[in-house]
Amino acid sequence: MAPVSDIAETPERPGESLRTHLRAATMTAHDLLDHAMQAASGWKTRGDYGRFLTLQYAARAPLEMWLAAHAPADLAPPVQTPLLERDLAALGMGLPLACPVFDPGYTPSTLRPGEALGTAWVLAGSALGNRAIAKQVARIGGGTWPVAFLEDDAMMGFWQGLRARIDRPPAAGEAEGAAHAAEAVFAHFLAVADAAAGEQIPA
Repeated sequence: MAPVSDIAETPERPGESLRTHLRAATMTAHDLLDHAMQAASGWKTRGDYGRFLTLQYAARAPLEMWLAAHAPADLAPPVQTPLLERDLAALGMGLPLACPVFDPGYTPSTLRPGEALGTAWVLAGSALGNRAIAKQVARIGGGTWPVAFLEDDAMMGFWQGLRARIDRPPAAGEAEGAAHAAEAVFAHFLAVADAAAGEQIPA
């Protein structure tokens, strides 16, 4: 896993949207996470899918707690852990025994412009990938595997609203803060995926 400090930030270019800047700044981290998720779980079998959902719960629970405590209400994405609980229960699986604490490397008193936005962007943007995964899960599982988390309309709606905010040039200092926070979230997910691959997070 690449530490946050090793994930290169793309310099902001005048006139580019915040979304373009964030995508460029986190491209490497995004690719690393995709590979790590597949290595740690995948969804080729019912057990694989359950491990994927367990991993998602372990990563998202501390992020949801952090956002609830520190992010403005308009930048707190809909909680998805209850949906993950429902899907895991339907698969006959329990919750992970432990969830690592999210440590973004900064405190609420030192939040820079854009850091709450960058955190929300990673979680909300994952809804797009989840829809693609849901189609694969429906095909592999014959339509019998639960997909409340993957097909969450509330998160998709939040993402659509967030797009209007990030599809424009950022305010002063916002791009740097948002990229820093997004990198911290990707690093958190990568750490959870690495732990799962090493069987440190029971499924």
